[in-house]
Amino acid sequence: MQRFYVANSSWFDTHSYDRPLIRETLTKLGAKNIRLANNFGWSNQPKVVTFAGVDPKEAEKALEVAFGTIWIRVDEKNWH
Repeated sequence: MQRFYVANSSWFDTHSYDRPLIRETLTKLGAKNIRLANNFGWSNQPKVVTFAGVDPKEAEKALEVAFGTIWIRVDEKNWH
């Protein structure tokens, strides 16, 4: 199953990467296997939310509404 993650983009430099809000939003969409992982799999990177089971564009739109911004990015998780 393809996995995605909510990128810790530059918008989160000045706003909180609100993991509970991200998890709640993704759960309402029906996302599966919601987990935390170090960004890019590197131990010196912050934790990001990863998930499967929903269309990434649909997740991105729902998160944009939840955070009140268009600057949320959902990308394919392509690391282990």
